[in-house]
Amino acid sequence: MEIKHIYWFAPYNLKSPSTRYRGYYPLKVLRKEYGIDSDFIFPDRNKAGAWNFIKVYFRALFFRKKNSIIVIQKICSNRIYTNLLKVLVVLQSKNTLYDIDDAEYLRQDVKTLHFFLKKCKKISVGSYALKEYCENFNKNVFILTTPVLEHNEHKEKRNVIPNIGWVGDFGNGNDISKDFSHKKNLFTILFPQIKELTMPIILTLIGVKNKNDIPEIVDYFKDNSNIKVNIPTNLNWEKDEWLYSEIKKFDIGVSPLSDHLFNVSKSAFKAKQYLSVGIPTIASDVGENNKFIKHNKNGYLCKNGSDFKNAIINILKMTDYKYFEFSKNAISNKKDFSMKNYCDSLIGISKNAIQQKI
Repeated sequence: MEIKHIYWFAPYNLKSPSTRYRGYYPLKVLRKEYGIDSDFIFPDRNKAGAWNFIKVYFRALFFRKKNSIIVIQKICSNRIYTNLLKVLVVLQSKNTLYDIDDAEYLRQDVKTLHFFLKKCKKISVGSYALKEYCENFNKNVFILTTPVLEHNEHKEKRNVIPNIGWVGDFGNGNDISKDFSHKKNLFTILFPQIKELTMPIILTLIGVKNKNDIPEIVDYFKDNSNIKVNIPTNLNWEKDEWLYSEIKKFDIGVSPLSDHLFNVSKSAFKAKQYLSVGIPTIASDVGENNKFIKHNKNGYLCKNGSDFKNAIINILKMTDYKYFEFSKNAISNKKDFSMKNYCDSLIGISKNAIQQKI
């Protein structure tokens, strides 16, 4: 049964990467290239947003289009928006898909999460660790790896001063999240190794949204005159086209992760973004990273901090021929996490999750 329409209810606005990459961008591609129409909704307290939600909600509840699917994405709260969607799922359970790409059960109350896992017909997840968890509540769980945005950027030349780059949400989050936060990962795993490097380098950090974090980072490297810290600010996080041209400026992409279950459940999104541009990538051997990074082929997998330093030195010492062999290998697997692959997989998962309207 072919999917003709998708009602997508997201958890956050477009500032959230999950909202954009797993919902907003794919729906645009599905409409343009597959002819599948959609309604895309996220919590919005202004009058226009609330009215749009009401209209789409009642269409999905009482006038659901033929061959359509209702997707509830990553919603774990207990607000009015959520409770209305619970009613929708109860009454349209045979036509529902719940999508999740983070181990929210580790940082949020699980009642809502478990409700949707049990009541929705199918579940799509971003990693094998999440699949294993969700199968405790629903037998119809499928891997749907997060895609990168389609782009034409690729690494063309190395910088005179090597640029080591990181992209992400730099911050500790709430008290529950500190143990597996990106800020802790960088300060405990990567930054101490960067300080030990003696050659001139640029350290670029894209995603430091709290301006109070910038002085702390700069101060950490104040005694290392060979290290120039580059932290772009005032970035538009509701669009991503600009990001890949910035990643192109990296010589090495890094993704340090502590061996925490939350990180094990991630979908290796950073690594995929770097690799899609042809940037050799160094990442912790945690979670999905080893599904995309091939050790000593397109990057390096690390067990500890010192592995990061050794891997950085190895890449910096490479001949151009060897470096661009890594770069070519990085791009060669781009199809595995392309937007087309994601859309094809989403359609395949959704097909049997709809009940024909009579």
